[in-house]
Amino acid sequence: MIKGAAVALLLLAAHAVPAKAAAVRVEGTQFRIVAADGTALPQERLPGTVLAMGDGGARRFLRIDAVEPDPTDPAGEVMLYTLSERNGTEGEWRNVCQAGPDGRRQAFPLPGMFTGTMQHVDAPGRYLITCTGGAEGKCIRFGYKPWRQGPNGEALADYYQACVRMVRADYCGDGIGRTRNGTPIDLFDNIGIQKDEPAPGMTLEAAFSPEGAVCVRHTRLPDVLSNDALRETCPALADHVGDGCDEQAAGALIYVRSFGR
Repeated sequence: MIKGAAVALLLLAAHAVPAKAAAVRVEGTQFRIVAADGTALPQERLPGTVLAMGDGGARRFLRIDAVEPDPTDPAGEVMLYTLSERNGTEGEWRNVCQAGPDGRRQAFPLPGMFTGTMQHVDAPGRYLITCTGGAEGKCIRFGYKPWRQGPNGEALADYYQACVRMVRADYCGDGIGRTRNGTPIDLFDNIGIQKDEPAPGMTLEAAFSPEGAVCVRHTRLPDVLSNDALRETCPALADHVGDGCDEQAAGALIYVRSFGR
């Protein structure tokens, strides 16, 4: 996750446009760039653009190398950007993202910011950039777009926050993740965005709200955090750990299955 300011300086390296953009905005997961002459640049003209990221501290320069619509988003709202950063030692431009589960090394911006406890909040004038392999990016691609509403008018911002907690196994809602990259899970909800499609042998792990786990039947990786350790670490959950956790947990928005160990 890369933090930045919503109005960043842009150096346009190609396309015969002015050296600086007059305005840079983030709408959904898309950069909206307006040249000094008032012309809005289409997404296909953004490759070659260099963004100076920062809000008063040290700046990072990220280059947009490619842009494409997310093939998993039927609404066509999510754009995926291949971003690179110049290596300080060798001077080469290198992709800023590690490969996600689908092998993609792409990213996109998202308005707002995450606090130290991983609470996503509105922050006028600020945005972050998330790689598709990170929890913040995965949950957008799962369909929990925080700027949208669910099929029954639900605020998907709440589902997005619950999803980020779930992906990171942030049971306590304190911003501390307790999982490992590549650990298989099955997530689902009760509003039809993600269906329950577990692999054989998966059992209910936990139910999540935006504040963290509502209940936990078993932790994802007992060698990282056992049920007993969870009770001690999160006293508020102590009476909600074990076989009593089910799909009817009050206040839960996102559910997850994993392989009990």
